[in-house]
Amino acid sequence: MKYNKYYILGVLATGLMATSCSDLDTKPEGQLTGEQYAESLEKDPSLLAASVSAINYTVAKEYCVFGASQGRADDFGWPAFCLSEGCNSADITSVVSGYNWFSTASTYDDRNANYANPYERWAMFYNQIKACNDLLDQIPAETTNKKLQQYKGIAKAVRAWDFLILVQYYAKTYVGHQTDLAVPLYISKNEEGYADLGSGRQTVETVYNKIDKDLAEAAEALEGFVRNDKTFINQAVVFGLQARVALIKNQWSEAEAFAQKAIAAAAAEGITPASIADVSKVGQMFYSINENNWMWGMSFSITNIPTDGEYETWVSQISSLASYSYTTETGSYRAINSRLWKSIPETDVRKGWWVDDQLYSPLLKGLQWSNSGESAAVGQACGNLIEYIPYTNVKFGCYNGELGTTHTCADFPFMRVEEMYLIKAEAQAQQGKNADAATTLESFVTVYRDPSYSVATAPVSNLLDEIWRQRRIELWGEGFAMSDVMRMKKPVVRFLSLEDEESNFPAAWQFNIPAEDDIMLNVIPLDEINGNDAISEKEQNPTRSTPSMGENPDLRDGVTDNF
Repeated sequence: MKYNKYYILGVLATGLMATSCSDLDTKPEGQLTGEQYAESLEKDPSLLAASVSAINYTVAKEYCVFGASQGRADDFGWPAFCLSEGCNSADITSVVSGYNWFSTASTYDDRNANYANPYERWAMFYNQIKACNDLLDQIPAETTNKKLQQYKGIAKAVRAWDFLILVQYYAKTYVGHQTDLAVPLYISKNEEGYADLGSGRQTVETVYNKIDKDLAEAAEALEGFVRNDKTFINQAVVFGLQARVALIKNQWSEAEAFAQKAIAAAAAEGITPASIADVSKVGQMFYSINENNWMWGMSFSITNIPTDGEYETWVSQISSLASYSYTTETGSYRAINSRLWKSIPETDVRKGWWVDDQLYSPLLKGLQWSNSGESAAVGQACGNLIEYIPYTNVKFGCYNGELGTTHTCADFPFMRVEEMYLIKAEAQAQQGKNADAATTLESFVTVYRDPSYSVATAPVSNLLDEIWRQRRIELWGEGFAMSDVMRMKKPVVRFLSLEDEESNFPAAWQFNIPAEDDIMLNVIPLDEINGNDAISEKEQNPTRSTPSMGENPDLRDGVTDNF
Protein backbone atom coordinates (compact mmCIF):
# COMPACT_ATOMS: atom_id res chain seq x y z
CA MET A 1 0.00 0.00 0.00
CA LYS A 2 2.67 2.40 -1.18
CA TYR A 3 0.68 5.63 -1.08
CA ASN A 4 -1.92 4.99 1.57
CA LYS A 5 -0.43 7.87 3.57
CA TYR A 6 -1.28 10.28 0.83
CA TYR A 7 -4.84 9.02 0.63
CA ILE A 8 -5.23 9.51 4.36
CA LEU A 9 -3.89 13.04 4.22
CA GLY A 10 -6.08 13.86 1.28
CA VAL A 11 -9.22 12.86 3.16
CA LEU A 12 -8.36 14.37 6.53
CA ALA A 13 -6.94 17.61 5.19
CA THR A 14 -10.32 18.48 3.63
CA GLY A 15 -9.20 18.73 0.11
CA LEU A 16 -5.76 20.18 0.71
CA MET A 17 -4.15 18.68 -2.32
CA ALA A 18 -7.03 19.73 -4.50
CA THR A 19 -6.50 23.34 -3.53
CA SER A 20 -2.73 23.55 -3.23
CA CYS A 21 -1.75 21.30 -6.09
CA SER A 22 -4.66 21.54 -8.51
CA ASP A 23 -2.23 22.52 -11.25
CA LEU A 24 -0.40 19.22 -10.90
CA ASP A 25 -2.93 17.44 -13.08
CA THR A 26 -1.39 18.65 -16.29
CA LYS A 27 -1.33 15.26 -17.99
CA PRO A 28 -4.42 14.95 -20.22
CA GLU A 29 -5.40 11.45 -19.14
CA GLY A 30 -7.03 9.38 -21.84
CA GLN A 31 -5.68 11.56 -24.62
CA LEU A 32 -1.93 10.86 -24.68
CA THR A 33 0.01 7.71 -23.91
CA GLY A 34 2.83 7.91 -21.39
CA GLU A 35 5.37 7.89 -24.18
CA GLN A 36 3.56 10.65 -26.05
CA TYR A 37 3.32 12.75 -22.90
CA ALA A 38 7.03 12.32 -22.20
CA GLU A 39 7.78 13.48 -25.73
CA SER A 40 5.56 16.51 -25.21
CA LEU A 41 7.45 17.42 -22.03
CA GLU A 42 10.79 17.10 -23.77
CA LYS A 43 9.59 19.57 -26.39
CA ASP A 44 7.85 21.91 -23.95
CA PRO A 45 8.99 21.66 -20.29
CA SER A 46 6.81 24.66 -19.42
CA LEU A 47 3.91 22.19 -19.22
CA LEU A 48 5.22 21.47 -15.73
CA ALA A 49 5.75 25.08 -14.63
CA ALA A 50 2.50 25.11 -12.63
CA SER A 51 3.54 21.91 -10.85
CA VAL A 52 6.84 23.44 -9.79
CA SER A 53 5.09 26.53 -8.45
CA ALA A 54 2.60 24.34 -6.57
CA ILE A 55 5.45 22.68 -4.67
CA ASN A 56 6.52 26.01 -3.22
CA TYR A 57 2.98 26.87 -2.12
CA THR A 58 2.16 23.65 -0.27
CA VAL A 59 3.58 24.66 3.14
CA ALA A 60 3.37 28.40 2.54
CA LYS A 61 -0.27 29.28 2.92
CA GLU A 62 -3.10 29.84 5.32
CA TYR A 63 -5.21 26.79 6.27
CA CYS A 64 -2.33 24.62 5.17
CA VAL A 65 -3.55 21.25 6.43
CA PHE A 66 -7.13 21.33 7.67
CA GLY A 67 -8.54 23.76 5.14
CA ALA A 68 -10.58 26.94 5.38
CA SER A 69 -13.72 25.16 6.52
CA GLN A 70 -12.14 24.51 9.93
CA GLY A 71 -10.51 27.94 10.11
CA ARG A 72 -7.87 26.91 12.64
CA ALA A 73 -5.74 29.83 13.82
CA ASP A 74 -2.67 27.57 14.12
CA ASP A 75 -2.89 26.16 10.59
CA PHE A 76 -0.59 28.46 8.61
CA GLY A 77 2.15 26.17 7.37
CA TRP A 78 5.87 26.51 7.93
CA PRO A 79 5.71 29.51 10.32
CA ALA A 80 3.26 27.56 12.50
CA PHE A 81 5.78 24.75 12.70
CA CYS A 82 8.50 27.24 13.64
CA LEU A 83 6.35 28.70 16.40
CA SER A 84 5.37 25.27 17.70
CA GLU A 85 8.94 24.03 18.04
CA GLY A 86 10.02 27.41 19.40
CA CYS A 87 7.41 27.14 22.15
CA ASN A 88 8.73 23.65 22.96
CA SER A 89 12.12 25.25 23.63
CA ALA A 90 13.49 27.61 26.24
CA ASP A 91 13.68 30.53 23.79
CA ILE A 92 10.04 31.56 23.23
CA THR A 93 7.50 32.20 25.94
CA SER A 94 4.08 33.81 26.07
CA VAL A 95 1.06 34.02 28.38
CA VAL A 96 -1.34 31.43 29.75
CA SER A 97 -4.51 32.25 27.87
CA GLY A 98 -7.38 30.54 26.13
CA TYR A 99 -6.47 32.63 23.10
CA ASN A 100 -2.96 31.22 22.93
CA TRP A 101 -3.22 28.55 20.24
CA PHE A 102 0.33 27.37 20.91
CA SER A 103 0.17 26.88 24.67
CA THR A 104 0.06 23.09 24.16
CA ALA A 105 3.57 23.33 22.70
CA SER A 106 4.78 25.32 25.71
CA THR A 107 3.42 22.71 28.12
CA TYR A 108 4.30 19.68 25.93
CA ASP A 109 0.67 18.62 25.83
CA ASP A 110 1.28 18.51 22.07
CA ARG A 111 2.82 15.06 22.63
CA ASN A 112 -0.73 13.72 22.48
CA ALA A 113 -1.13 11.78 19.22
CA ASN A 114 -4.80 12.80 19.00
CA TYR A 115 -4.10 16.53 18.95
CA ALA A 116 -4.34 18.67 15.84
CA ASN A 117 -0.98 20.40 16.32
CA PRO A 118 1.18 17.27 15.97
CA TYR A 119 -0.93 16.17 13.02
CA GLU A 120 -0.24 19.47 11.27
CA ARG A 121 3.50 19.11 11.89
CA TRP A 122 3.44 15.72 10.16
CA ALA A 123 0.91 16.31 7.39
CA MET A 124 2.22 19.57 5.94
CA PHE A 125 5.54 17.98 5.01
CA TYR A 126 4.09 14.77 3.63
CA ASN A 127 1.69 16.80 1.53
CA GLN A 128 4.66 18.64 0.06
CA ILE A 129 6.53 15.37 -0.43
CA LYS A 130 3.58 14.11 -2.45
CA ALA A 131 3.65 17.26 -4.58
CA CYS A 132 7.35 16.68 -5.24
CA ASN A 133 6.79 13.05 -6.13
CA ASP A 134 3.87 13.90 -8.41
CA LEU A 135 6.20 16.19 -10.32
CA LEU A 136 9.01 13.65 -10.46
CA ASP A 137 6.57 10.98 -11.66
CA GLN A 138 5.88 13.07 -14.74
CA ILE A 139 9.50 13.67 -15.74
CA PRO A 140 11.19 10.89 -17.74
CA ALA A 141 13.88 9.31 -15.56
CA GLU A 142 16.59 9.56 -18.21
CA THR A 143 15.72 12.99 -19.57
CA THR A 144 18.59 15.08 -20.93
CA ASN A 145 16.46 18.21 -21.22
CA LYS A 146 18.16 20.89 -19.11
CA LYS A 147 14.94 22.50 -17.92
CA LEU A 148 13.41 19.17 -16.91
CA GLN A 149 16.61 18.27 -15.08
CA GLN A 150 16.33 21.55 -13.19
CA TYR A 151 12.72 20.79 -12.29
CA LYS A 152 13.87 17.42 -10.96
CA GLY A 153 16.56 19.16 -8.96
CA ILE A 154 14.04 21.54 -7.39
CA ALA A 155 11.67 18.70 -6.48
CA LYS A 156 14.44 16.57 -4.97
CA ALA A 157 15.85 19.49 -2.99
CA VAL A 158 12.46 20.48 -1.56
CA ARG A 159 11.69 16.86 -0.72
CA ALA A 160 15.08 16.54 0.98
CA TRP A 161 14.24 19.61 3.07
CA ASP A 162 10.93 17.99 4.07
CA PHE A 163 12.63 14.77 5.12
CA LEU A 164 15.31 16.75 6.95
CA ILE A 165 12.69 18.54 9.04
CA LEU A 166 10.82 15.32 9.76
CA VAL A 167 13.82 13.20 10.71
CA GLN A 168 15.06 15.83 13.17
CA TYR A 169 11.81 15.85 15.15
CA TYR A 170 10.54 12.27 14.89
CA ALA A 171 13.89 10.68 15.75
CA LYS A 172 16.82 11.61 17.91
CA THR A 173 19.83 13.19 16.28
CA TYR A 174 21.96 11.29 13.80
CA VAL A 175 25.07 10.65 15.87
CA GLY A 176 24.44 7.71 18.18
CA HIS A 177 21.00 6.98 16.76
CA GLN A 178 21.68 5.87 13.19
CA THR A 179 19.73 2.63 13.62
CA ASP A 180 16.72 4.18 15.38
CA LEU A 181 13.43 4.29 13.51
CA ALA A 182 12.68 7.64 11.92
CA VAL A 183 10.01 8.35 9.30
CA PRO A 184 8.62 6.75 6.13
CA LEU A 185 10.43 7.56 2.88
CA TYR A 186 8.17 8.16 -0.10
CA ILE A 187 9.84 8.61 -3.45
CA SER A 188 8.86 8.82 -7.10
CA LYS A 189 7.95 5.69 -9.02
CA ASN A 190 10.69 6.71 -11.46
CA GLU A 191 13.41 6.35 -8.82
CA GLU A 192 15.57 3.40 -7.96
CA GLY A 193 14.33 1.57 -4.87
CA TYR A 194 10.73 2.68 -5.22
CA ALA A 195 9.35 -0.85 -5.05
CA ASP A 196 11.34 -1.78 -1.96
CA LEU A 197 10.68 1.05 0.47
CA GLY A 198 7.15 0.33 1.59
CA SER A 199 5.39 2.78 3.92
CA GLY A 200 7.00 1.89 7.23
CA ARG A 201 9.45 3.91 9.28
CA GLN A 202 12.98 3.84 7.90
CA THR A 203 16.09 4.12 10.03
CA VAL A 204 17.71 7.46 10.74
CA GLU A 205 20.71 6.52 8.60
CA THR A 206 18.54 5.45 5.67
CA VAL A 207 16.67 8.75 5.72
CA TYR A 208 19.88 10.81 5.86
CA ASN A 209 21.42 8.74 3.06
CA LYS A 210 18.45 9.63 0.85
CA ILE A 211 18.66 13.29 1.85
CA ASP A 212 22.36 13.35 0.97
CA LYS A 213 21.75 11.68 -2.39
CA ASP A 214 18.88 14.00 -3.31
CA LEU A 215 20.82 17.13 -2.40
CA ALA A 216 23.92 16.03 -4.31
CA GLU A 217 21.82 15.40 -7.41
CA ALA A 218 19.95 18.68 -6.94
CA ALA A 219 23.21 20.65 -6.64
CA GLU A 220 24.39 19.22 -9.93
CA ALA A 221 21.07 19.74 -11.71
CA LEU A 222 20.76 23.36 -10.54
CA GLU A 223 24.21 24.45 -11.71
CA GLY A 224 23.56 27.66 -13.64
CA PHE A 225 19.83 27.71 -12.85
CA VAL A 226 18.41 31.24 -12.65
CA ARG A 227 15.22 31.31 -10.60
CA ASN A 228 12.22 33.57 -11.11
CA ASP A 229 12.17 34.60 -7.44
CA LYS A 230 13.33 33.39 -4.05
CA THR A 231 10.35 31.12 -3.48
CA PHE A 232 12.27 28.68 -5.70
CA ILE A 233 15.24 26.69 -4.48
CA ASN A 234 18.50 27.22 -6.35
CA GLN A 235 22.02 25.88 -6.01
CA ALA A 236 22.98 28.31 -3.23
CA VAL A 237 20.06 27.06 -1.13
CA VAL A 238 21.03 23.45 -1.81
CA PHE A 239 24.54 24.19 -0.56
CA GLY A 240 22.93 25.69 2.54
CA LEU A 241 20.87 22.55 3.10
CA GLN A 242 23.97 20.40 2.66
CA ALA A 243 25.70 22.53 5.30
CA ARG A 244 22.81 21.92 7.69
CA VAL A 245 22.93 18.17 7.10
CA ALA A 246 26.70 17.98 7.57
CA LEU A 247 26.38 19.91 10.85
CA ILE A 248 23.80 17.43 12.13
CA LYS A 249 25.98 14.47 11.13
CA ASN A 250 29.06 16.02 12.79
CA GLN A 251 30.84 16.13 9.45
CA TRP A 252 32.59 19.31 10.40
CA SER A 253 34.89 19.91 7.43
CA GLU A 254 32.01 19.28 5.02
CA ALA A 255 29.75 21.65 6.97
CA GLU A 256 32.38 24.38 6.78
CA ALA A 257 32.91 23.84 3.05
CA PHE A 258 29.21 23.77 2.18
CA ALA A 259 28.53 26.87 4.28
CA GLN A 260 31.27 28.74 2.45
CA LYS A 261 29.94 27.55 -0.92
CA ALA A 262 26.46 28.76 0.08
CA ILE A 263 27.84 32.17 1.11
CA ALA A 264 29.72 32.53 -2.17
CA ALA A 265 26.84 31.36 -4.34
CA ALA A 266 24.41 33.65 -2.51
CA ALA A 267 26.76 36.61 -2.91
CA ALA A 268 26.91 35.94 -6.65
CA GLU A 269 23.21 36.78 -6.85
CA GLY A 270 23.46 39.77 -4.54
CA ILE A 271 22.49 38.10 -1.26
CA THR A 272 24.54 39.30 1.71
CA PRO A 273 23.88 39.67 5.45
CA ALA A 274 21.53 42.44 6.47
CA SER A 275 23.35 45.51 7.76
CA ILE A 276 22.94 47.07 11.19
CA ALA A 277 20.78 49.74 9.56
CA ASP A 278 18.66 47.07 7.83
CA VAL A 279 17.86 45.27 11.08
CA SER A 280 17.11 48.49 12.96
CA LYS A 281 13.90 49.17 11.05
CA VAL A 282 11.05 47.77 13.13
CA GLY A 283 8.20 46.75 10.88
CA GLN A 284 10.38 46.82 7.79
CA MET A 285 12.56 43.81 8.56
CA PHE A 286 11.87 40.09 8.56
CA TYR A 287 8.75 40.52 6.45
CA SER A 288 9.72 40.57 2.76
CA ILE A 289 11.28 37.93 0.56
CA ASN A 290 12.97 40.77 -1.29
CA GLU A 291 15.18 41.57 1.70
CA ASN A 292 18.75 41.18 0.50
CA ASN A 293 19.72 38.60 3.15
CA TRP A 294 17.00 36.03 2.37
CA MET A 295 18.18 33.03 0.39
CA TRP A 296 14.83 31.21 0.26
CA GLY A 297 11.40 32.00 1.63
CA MET A 298 7.64 31.90 1.34
CA SER A 299 5.81 34.77 -0.28
CA PHE A 300 2.43 35.62 1.20
CA SER A 301 0.44 38.47 -0.30
CA ILE A 302 -2.81 40.11 0.73
CA THR A 303 -4.59 38.22 -2.05
CA ASN A 304 -3.72 34.94 -0.31
CA ILE A 305 -5.91 35.76 2.68
CA PRO A 306 -9.55 34.65 2.40
CA THR A 307 -12.33 36.94 3.59
CA ASP A 308 -12.36 37.06 7.40
CA GLY A 309 -9.06 35.18 7.48
CA GLU A 310 -6.88 37.91 8.99
CA TYR A 311 -6.50 36.12 12.32
CA GLU A 312 -5.31 32.75 10.94
CA THR A 313 -1.90 33.88 9.70
CA TRP A 314 1.63 33.86 11.04
CA VAL A 315 1.64 37.64 11.43
CA SER A 316 -1.41 37.39 13.68
CA GLN A 317 0.31 34.83 15.91
CA ILE A 318 3.98 35.90 15.90
CA SER A 319 4.36 39.55 14.95
CA SER A 320 3.45 42.25 17.47
CA LEU A 321 2.87 45.02 14.97
CA ALA A 322 -0.50 44.45 13.23
CA SER A 323 -3.83 45.55 14.65
CA TYR A 324 -5.99 42.61 13.50
CA SER A 325 -4.12 39.85 15.27
CA TYR A 326 -4.18 37.42 18.17
CA THR A 327 -1.09 39.03 19.63
CA THR A 328 -2.28 42.64 19.86
CA GLU A 329 -5.97 41.93 20.49
CA THR A 330 -5.62 39.18 23.09
CA GLY A 331 -2.17 39.88 24.51
CA SER A 332 -0.79 36.49 23.43
CA TYR A 333 2.56 38.00 22.53
CA ARG A 334 5.68 35.97 21.76
CA ALA A 335 8.55 36.94 24.03
CA ILE A 336 12.19 35.93 24.33
CA ASN A 337 13.63 34.12 27.34
CA SER A 338 14.60 37.04 29.59
CA ARG A 339 17.95 35.51 30.48
CA LEU A 340 18.83 35.06 26.82
CA TRP A 341 17.83 38.70 26.21
CA LYS A 342 19.98 39.87 29.13
CA SER A 343 22.98 38.17 27.56
CA ILE A 344 22.80 40.60 24.61
CA PRO A 345 25.10 43.62 25.07
CA GLU A 346 23.61 47.10 24.79
CA THR A 347 25.84 47.71 21.77
CA ASP A 348 24.22 44.86 19.83
CA VAL A 349 21.37 46.10 17.60
CA ARG A 350 19.52 42.84 18.14
CA LYS A 351 18.76 43.72 21.75
CA GLY A 352 16.13 46.05 20.31
CA TRP A 353 14.38 43.20 18.52
CA TRP A 354 12.57 42.76 21.83
CA VAL A 355 11.26 45.29 24.34
CA ASP A 356 12.78 45.32 27.81
CA ASP A 357 11.02 44.80 31.14
CA GLN A 358 9.77 48.41 30.90
CA LEU A 359 8.34 47.67 27.43
CA TYR A 360 10.91 49.85 25.71
CA SER A 361 13.03 49.20 22.64
CA PRO A 362 15.30 51.89 21.18
CA LEU A 363 14.30 50.67 17.72
CA LEU A 364 10.72 51.84 18.38
CA LYS A 365 11.82 55.37 19.19
CA GLY A 366 10.28 57.91 16.81
CA LEU A 367 7.84 55.41 15.28
CA GLN A 368 4.05 55.78 15.30
CA TRP A 369 1.10 53.45 14.96
CA SER A 370 -0.59 54.18 11.65
CA ASN A 371 -4.04 53.36 13.03
CA SER A 372 -3.86 55.87 15.90
CA GLY A 373 -0.93 58.22 15.33
CA GLU A 374 0.33 57.43 18.82
CA SER A 375 3.96 56.81 19.67
CA ALA A 376 5.08 53.22 19.28
CA ALA A 377 7.80 53.60 21.89
CA VAL A 378 5.65 53.44 24.99
CA GLY A 379 4.78 49.75 25.10
CA GLN A 380 1.17 50.24 24.06
CA ALA A 381 0.50 48.16 20.99
CA CYS A 382 -1.45 49.58 18.10
CA GLY A 383 -3.19 52.47 19.75
CA ASN A 384 -5.77 51.19 22.22
CA LEU A 385 -5.00 47.50 21.92
CA ILE A 386 -3.34 45.36 24.58
CA GLU A 387 -0.04 46.44 26.12
CA TYR A 388 3.08 44.43 25.40
CA ILE A 389 4.38 41.96 27.95
CA PRO A 390 8.05 42.25 29.01
CA TYR A 391 10.47 41.01 26.35
CA THR A 392 7.85 40.95 23.58
CA ASN A 393 9.41 40.61 20.15
CA VAL A 394 9.25 43.42 17.61
CA LYS A 395 11.56 41.48 15.27
CA PHE A 396 9.04 40.34 12.70
CA GLY A 397 7.54 42.99 10.46
CA CYS A 398 4.15 43.29 8.82
CA TYR A 399 2.40 44.26 5.61
CA ASN A 400 4.26 47.04 3.79
CA GLY A 401 6.20 47.67 7.00
CA GLU A 402 3.22 49.58 8.38
CA LEU A 403 2.87 49.48 12.16
CA GLY A 404 -0.78 49.04 13.05
CA THR A 405 -1.80 47.68 9.65
CA THR A 406 -5.04 45.73 9.46
CA HIS A 407 -3.49 43.31 6.96
CA THR A 408 -1.85 40.32 8.64
CA CYS A 409 0.16 39.12 5.68
CA ALA A 410 3.91 39.06 5.21
CA ASP A 411 6.57 36.77 3.82
CA PHE A 412 8.57 34.37 6.00
CA PRO A 413 12.13 33.01 5.59
CA PHE A 414 13.16 29.40 5.07
CA MET A 415 16.85 30.30 4.91
CA ARG A 416 18.89 33.47 5.49
CA VAL A 417 22.55 33.84 4.62
CA GLU A 418 23.43 34.82 8.21
CA GLU A 419 22.85 31.20 9.21
CA MET A 420 25.68 30.12 6.92
CA TYR A 421 28.22 32.27 8.77
CA LEU A 422 27.14 30.70 12.06
CA ILE A 423 27.35 27.18 10.61
CA LYS A 424 30.84 27.94 9.32
CA ALA A 425 31.98 29.24 12.72
CA GLU A 426 30.56 26.23 14.57
CA ALA A 427 32.08 23.76 12.12
CA GLN A 428 35.49 25.43 12.48
CA ALA A 429 35.28 25.35 16.26
CA GLN A 430 34.31 21.68 16.23
CA GLN A 431 37.44 20.95 14.19
CA GLY A 432 39.58 22.68 16.82
CA LYS A 433 40.18 25.64 14.51
CA ASN A 434 39.28 28.07 17.28
CA ALA A 435 41.16 31.04 15.86
CA ASP A 436 39.41 30.64 12.51
CA ALA A 437 36.05 30.20 14.24
CA ALA A 438 36.59 33.32 16.33
CA THR A 439 37.53 35.29 13.22
CA THR A 440 34.46 34.09 11.34
CA LEU A 441 32.17 34.91 14.25
CA GLU A 442 33.73 38.29 15.04
CA SER A 443 33.75 39.32 11.38
CA PHE A 444 30.06 38.60 11.09
CA VAL A 445 28.92 40.12 14.38
CA THR A 446 31.09 43.26 14.34
CA VAL A 447 30.17 44.18 10.78
CA TYR A 448 26.49 43.30 10.85
CA ARG A 449 25.25 43.38 14.45
CA ASP A 450 27.56 44.78 17.15
CA PRO A 451 30.66 46.86 16.30
CA SER A 452 32.00 46.37 19.83
CA TYR A 453 31.83 42.58 19.81
CA SER A 454 34.82 40.42 20.64
CA VAL A 455 34.92 36.68 21.25
CA ALA A 456 37.47 37.29 24.00
CA THR A 457 35.00 39.40 26.00
CA ALA A 458 31.80 37.66 24.88
CA PRO A 459 29.10 37.00 27.51
CA VAL A 460 29.75 33.24 27.25
CA SER A 461 33.36 32.03 27.52
CA ASN A 462 32.99 28.60 25.91
CA LEU A 463 33.32 29.17 22.15
CA LEU A 464 30.79 26.56 21.05
CA ASP A 465 28.24 27.77 23.59
CA GLU A 466 28.86 31.34 22.46
CA ILE A 467 28.15 30.35 18.86
CA TRP A 468 24.96 28.65 20.03
CA ARG A 469 24.02 31.83 21.91
CA GLN A 470 24.48 33.76 18.70
CA ARG A 471 22.27 31.29 16.84
CA ARG A 472 19.56 31.53 19.49
CA ILE A 473 19.51 35.31 19.15
CA GLU A 474 19.99 35.70 15.41
CA LEU A 475 17.61 32.91 14.32
CA TRP A 476 15.01 33.39 17.07
CA GLY A 477 11.54 32.37 15.90
CA GLU A 478 12.76 30.95 12.59
CA GLY A 479 12.59 27.24 13.36
CA PHE A 480 15.95 26.30 14.88
CA ALA A 481 15.51 26.37 18.65
CA MET A 482 14.56 22.74 19.28
CA SER A 483 16.46 21.22 16.37
CA ASP A 484 19.64 22.83 17.75
CA VAL A 485 18.89 21.49 21.22
CA MET A 486 18.38 18.00 19.82
CA ARG A 487 21.40 17.87 17.49
CA MET A 488 23.75 19.28 20.16
CA LYS A 489 22.23 17.07 22.86
CA LYS A 490 21.47 20.04 25.09
CA PRO A 491 18.85 20.36 27.84
CA VAL A 492 15.88 22.73 27.67
CA VAL A 493 16.45 25.18 30.53
CA ARG A 494 13.68 27.65 31.38
CA PHE A 495 14.45 28.42 35.03
CA LEU A 496 17.40 28.04 37.40
CA SER A 497 15.91 27.28 40.79
CA LEU A 498 12.64 26.87 42.63
CA GLU A 499 13.10 30.41 43.96
CA ASP A 500 13.90 31.80 40.50
CA GLU A 501 12.41 35.26 40.14
CA GLU A 502 14.21 36.03 36.88
CA SER A 503 12.48 33.52 34.62
CA ASN A 504 9.76 35.10 32.50
CA PHE A 505 8.07 31.80 31.75
CA PRO A 506 4.67 31.42 33.44
CA ALA A 507 4.98 29.38 36.62
CA ALA A 508 3.33 26.31 35.11
CA TRP A 509 5.84 26.35 32.24
CA GLN A 510 8.89 26.63 34.49
CA PHE A 511 10.42 23.19 34.07
CA ASN A 512 13.65 21.93 32.55
CA ILE A 513 14.11 18.90 30.29
CA PRO A 514 17.27 16.76 30.24
CA ALA A 515 19.22 16.31 27.04
CA GLU A 516 17.82 13.61 24.73
CA ASP A 517 14.73 13.13 26.90
CA ASP A 518 12.12 11.10 25.00
CA ILE A 519 9.58 13.88 25.38
CA MET A 520 11.58 15.98 22.93
CA LEU A 521 10.42 13.65 20.16
CA ASN A 522 7.27 14.54 18.27
CA VAL A 523 4.65 11.83 18.31
CA ILE A 524 3.34 10.19 15.17
CA PRO A 525 -0.31 11.23 14.70
CA LEU A 526 -2.84 8.57 15.64
CA ASP A 527 -4.55 8.98 12.27
CA GLU A 528 -1.30 7.95 10.62
CA ILE A 529 -0.92 4.86 12.78
CA ASN A 530 -4.54 3.86 12.23
CA GLY A 531 -4.34 4.40 8.48
CA ASN A 532 -0.89 3.04 7.72
CA ASP A 533 -0.65 -0.74 7.91
CA ALA A 534 3.15 -0.54 8.05
CA ILE A 535 3.29 1.45 11.31
CA SER A 536 1.93 -0.20 14.44
CA GLU A 537 1.15 1.34 17.81
CA LYS A 538 4.27 -0.39 19.13
CA GLU A 539 6.33 1.76 16.78
CA GLN A 540 5.01 5.01 18.21
CA ASN A 541 7.74 7.23 19.60
CA PRO A 542 8.36 6.75 23.32
CA THR A 543 7.09 9.52 25.53
CA ARG A 544 6.27 10.24 29.13
CA SER A 545 3.99 12.39 31.22
CA THR A 546 4.15 16.10 30.52
CA PRO A 547 6.79 17.97 32.54
CA SER A 548 5.74 19.39 35.89
CA MET A 549 6.38 22.83 37.33
CA GLY A 550 9.77 22.91 39.05
CA GLU A 551 11.07 19.78 37.36
CA ASN A 552 14.89 19.42 37.04
CA PRO A 553 15.91 22.76 38.62
CA ASP A 554 19.62 21.89 38.57
CA LEU A 555 19.97 21.63 34.79
CA ARG A 556 22.07 24.26 32.98
CA ASP A 557 22.56 24.94 29.26
CA GLY A 558 25.87 26.85 29.26
CA VAL A 559 24.30 29.99 27.76
CA THR A 560 21.72 31.38 30.18
CA ASP A 561 23.40 30.20 33.40
CA ASN A 562 24.68 33.56 34.61
CA PHE A 563 22.00 36.05 33.58
